[in-house]
Amino acid sequence: MSIFSGAFDALPWLQEKTLSALQSSVRLIDLANEPDTTDWYRRNLTTIAEHILEPLAPVVALLHGAGADAADREEWEPILTGGSFALATWCRKWKIADPVNMAKGSIKHLRTVEEDEAKAEEIMPESFSGDTQSALELKLEIYASMSQLLLGDLLSAQAQRMLLWMMRGLWFSSPPDVVGVSRKFLPTDIGVSNEEAAEAYKELFDKGLIERVAPESDEINSDRLQLRLVVQGVNDSRHTLAFVAEKFGFPGARIAGKSTSGQTLLIELPKTLSSIVGRWLKEPKELGDLRGFLQSRVGADAAYVERAEICHRSAGPRLELQFRYPLDAERQPIERQLKEFAEAWLKEKLLPA
Repeated sequence: MSIFSGAFDALPWLQEKTLSALQSSVRLIDLANEPDTTDWYRRNLTTIAEHILEPLAPVVALLHGAGADAADREEWEPILTGGSFALATWCRKWKIADPVNMAKGSIKHLRTVEEDEAKAEEIMPESFSGDTQSALELKLEIYASMSQLLLGDLLSAQAQRMLLWMMRGLWFSSPPDVVGVSRKFLPTDIGVSNEEAAEAYKELFDKGLIERVAPESDEINSDRLQLRLVVQGVNDSRHTLAFVAEKFGFPGARIAGKSTSGQTLLIELPKTLSSIVGRWLKEPKELGDLRGFLQSRVGADAAYVERAEICHRSAGPRLELQFRYPLDAERQPIERQLKEFAEAWLKEKLLPA
């Protein structure tokens, strides 16, 4: 008997087929929920499934006589996160069908190594080389999306600063959506502490606004951190690199909240000290104890002593100090203090009482 025959009862057939279609669409959610599904695929699989469930779930509820309440979005919406298990719960609650086999799709099947590799395979994005028009269009789309985001209060102040800094460097970037930031100087560049820079980086990453880009072979040990500015649905990667915590800044980059300048001070020792040091140290040597002594004496709010080292020159041994001080401070008074404290320390250590 044909389904188009007037004597054919279409209701059981429609109940079976629409429920089967609903169950098949929910398998998209099960696939999205697998632990090795990337964020890009999870987001898109869920969106596709939602577009199917939204019109189909009410039809299934109607054909099975479940009533209007079963068709409410708040009733079937948990399926978008729970997959087949949630579908079985919905069916059981509204007596739509026997849910015994409904939840099977949520159990991750045992895949072969070949299937795992096929799922993990990444299709590399096409190069923008020579495609100036597409590159400019992508940059403009990023500018528009990020500017609209910055109008709201969804980001912390430090995350806003980092995002603006990256947008500043976007115009001349290549690829068109990738910007390099300096791990060492980012906090100073955007006017935040080292800790705040790390927090801003994680915040932007967690919100899906940036992605890490694998460095080229000659950039692996570079200070530059390559990041992609992301507009969801436009240039987000199908297989993103996992988050890796980064350490930004360096000791002494900021003193009392102010940017600093680095200086080297060469101190010519008095003849007596020079003679003793020449016999005491035949090779260049870093003096960690002296560095700590100088730091304690000048104070953390005045300068940061990076290194104290005895170096040998043709005219005799010299004391070399590397330090940083606030840009708006006077250098000469700090240098005089360091010279006086260093000589006092050497006399105490080397000259007999």
